[in-house]
Amino acid sequence: MRLLVFVAILAATAAGAFYAGRSQSPATLQEGDQESVELYAEALDVVRDDYVDQGAIDPEKLTHGAIKGMLDTLGDEGHTRFLTPEERERNQEGLSGTYVGIGVQLEARGDDVVVTAPIEGSPAERAGVESGDVVVGVDGEGVRDAPISGIVSKVKGPEGSTVELTVSRDGDERTFDLRREEIDSPAVTWARVPDTDVAHVLLSSFSDDAAGELREAFGEAREAGAERFVLDLRNNPGGRLDQAVEVAGFFLEPGSIAYVRKDASGEREPIEVEGEPGLTDAPLAVLVNNGSASSSEIVAGALRDNDRATVVGQTTFGTGTVLSEFELDDGSSILLGVAEWLTPDGDFIRETGIEPDVKVQPGEGDEPVSPADLREIGREEALERDAQLRTALEELPGQ
Repeated sequence: MRLLVFVAILAATAAGAFYAGRSQSPATLQEGDQESVELYAEALDVVRDDYVDQGAIDPEKLTHGAIKGMLDTLGDEGHTRFLTPEERERNQEGLSGTYVGIGVQLEARGDDVVVTAPIEGSPAERAGVESGDVVVGVDGEGVRDAPISGIVSKVKGPEGSTVELTVSRDGDERTFDLRREEIDSPAVTWARVPDTDVAHVLLSSFSDDAAGELREAFGEAREAGAERFVLDLRNNPGGRLDQAVEVAGFFLEPGSIAYVRKDASGEREPIEVEGEPGLTDAPLAVLVNNGSASSSEIVAGALRDNDRATVVGQTTFGTGTVLSEFELDDGSSILLGVAEWLTPDGDFIRETGIEPDVKVQPGEGDEPVSPADLREIGREEALERDAQLRTALEELPGQ
């Protein structure tokens, strides 16, 4: 097995990439395991010999299902889990920041799946797909009731192949014929809040070079005249643990604690920030919601407990498990919680989340505004739509 350490990611995006160099070793049975293996084999024989629909029996699916069931008994819901080879490939793809597709960022809003932003230079942007478009069909098939993961799977495909995307915009349906390309999906986007000295910086995932992208974005924002900043971690499902520690290090002085690692024996180890500090004193607010998980929570907790930023929004998801990925022989893998993490002040956040300094529940019709939205609709409409961003601006000193 290879050992890959990272923090849990919850949506169908990203699994970590932090190799610890564990060599392959044969499986070993502990006392009592033989009886369990024999019981599984007995159940497998019963299914293979006596199930009425023999054509439905798939040995690989049976085995994968048994592994999933075993992990479910641990109660680490949403964290410890099993990935099929296909799921593992998608996870790795998500962390790399590069994939083959049409270049749209999608978000579930109520019963709809909405384009939050077409990626700059992508087939979708070139064809005229816009932020706010509601996806209603893929290749002529209606997807109104499909989960977002199902729509993503339909939209993706081999490079050079085509897909027909139908969206609803202002009550009218529009269909785009798009050719799939290799897409470089940025982890960081930013925009100046019009008529202010504030930059709104959205970190959407902790992919391979998230910290580097963040450093570049903040540099651009400062060159453009920004002096105060909002770091938006809302709906960020997490990603690489090393990137979270480096992102925290961008805002904190060297030697600051990013988080505390607690192993199965109860031993606690403070983990210091990494990387070069870049913005240790400018006014900073951090936006979080219940979709902010894992690495997002590490950063929010580090900045809150080190008194570096005001955290605004909702209580975060509560991903308190540090995962290791163990690759199995068929290319599948187990993401296993091998430690818990605490905030620098020692707060457990597993299943409880990070409590913001300033709680803001979104009102009816509220939705997170992206930097692309800010550029498109302007300050007044954006702040009217996004109470959390509005509050973050109010909390920044120096207005």
